[in-house]
Amino acid sequence: MKKIAKILLIAMLFSLFTTACGSAEQEVFDVDFSVSTEGIDLEGANIVYKVYVPSNYDVNNQILGYELDTIFADMAKQRLDDVEKNLNCTIELLSGNNASEYMTAAVSGTFISDAAMCETGPLVQAARVGMLIGLSELGDYIDYTNEAKWGYRNMLEIIAYEDDVFGLTPLLWPELSVYVRDPIVVNEDLITALGETDPREYIENKQWTWDVFEDCLGRYYVEEGGEVKHYSLTSDAGIFGSMFVFSNGSTFVEKNDKGEYVSGLYTEEARKAMQRGIEIFNGPNAHTICKQSYDAITDNLINGKTVLGPLRSYEIIGLRGRIAREMTNFGLLSWPHGPDVEPGYVFAYYSNIHNCIAFSRSTQQPEATAMAISALYEPFEEYPNMESVIDFLTKTYFFDRQDAEIYSGMYTNSYYMYFNEGMSGFLNGWIGSNKSVSEHLESYEDTVATCIEKYAAPAMRGLEAVYGDAE
Repeated sequence: MKKIAKILLIAMLFSLFTTACGSAEQEVFDVDFSVSTEGIDLEGANIVYKVYVPSNYDVNNQILGYELDTIFADMAKQRLDDVEKNLNCTIELLSGNNASEYMTAAVSGTFISDAAMCETGPLVQAARVGMLIGLSELGDYIDYTNEAKWGYRNMLEIIAYEDDVFGLTPLLWPELSVYVRDPIVVNEDLITALGETDPREYIENKQWTWDVFEDCLGRYYVEEGGEVKHYSLTSDAGIFGSMFVFSNGSTFVEKNDKGEYVSGLYTEEARKAMQRGIEIFNGPNAHTICKQSYDAITDNLINGKTVLGPLRSYEIIGLRGRIAREMTNFGLLSWPHGPDVEPGYVFAYYSNIHNCIAFSRSTQQPEATAMAISALYEPFEEYPNMESVIDFLTKTYFFDRQDAEIYSGMYTNSYYMYFNEGMSGFLNGWIGSNKSVSEHLESYEDTVATCIEKYAAPAMRGLEAVYGDAE
């Protein structure tokens, strides 16, 4: 839902420098503010904004992350022109593939841009060493707590630290904001050929449970003459395990009765999920699962070699989305859930935000940059709220509005899984470790506790500092 940016009630003075690392010849000017962005005059400020795109993508074939010659690229270009005209500024767009240079530049004090949009990996590191501006410092210039515009607090867990949040994601700019692990794609042609109930009906009826999922694995597998015609599911142990462990309502970190941050994966609910996941993945229906990873999943889905396959969301839609580009008929499922959550429970986890906007500590014009970025990422007129974005996803990528709703629901209920902080082995390894659940948990107890203390608790404190205690 579109929210008008915070009105600035008084005129402010701030400095512009000819370059971020140049000599300190200061220009002071007055800025007039009114209710609309047309009343803000940045008096010719040049805002350097660098947008990083995936390493295998042509940086010259995009604008603000949208592929050229598409409707969104045209809309982004028009928005850019409007902001420059209305705010009396220029936005100097730079592009790159190597987002890691941003961390290197931040540490060395080298100026690259006033703001950047890229994956969170290098931004998280820069925030932790104090090289990004906390959003609370810019609160008079950008309404960063507008969750409907900039992403809900759980979405920004990865970029929160100690006493602030250091990045935003443009929630209502279609295609840019969404990245979650691992929606389950359904080859609907195979479902039809099998004469089976569309599994999306189980979600619609709030019956998509562990037991129903296991039953589907048994029914979807087809072998003829000793040859596998198609598998029920393609997924390796890591993909399966890292999602299934959270399917009974657990989160990676939670606050106990003493107000301490502890792991949510040592609860009875999580233990149930892990035990049931082992039984399903390694049990009587193990032969129905093709135990391969992402490339095989995508190919198997497209080529009709598997009915179900979990994929990261950007492999479904967007610049790298082969599923939407190459499959003629597919559906989308959230993960099946356990008995300790409400029927119809939808969740997701993420290990990165691919399009996170952050403000460099090396900028000499943070106020102007914040105002320009805020105006730039106002929701498009055609997509003022999440319902309109879901309508877009339905018409553009999916075959059913329910698919788009599941996709959106997984994103808005997603949490950071701390893969990049050393938790990939813990979350990926339990299902194939040949250890009991208790043995696996015990073997990682110290590692998890260190991660909570060093990374997860600081992130939670950052979220609480900005948004208050979780409800």
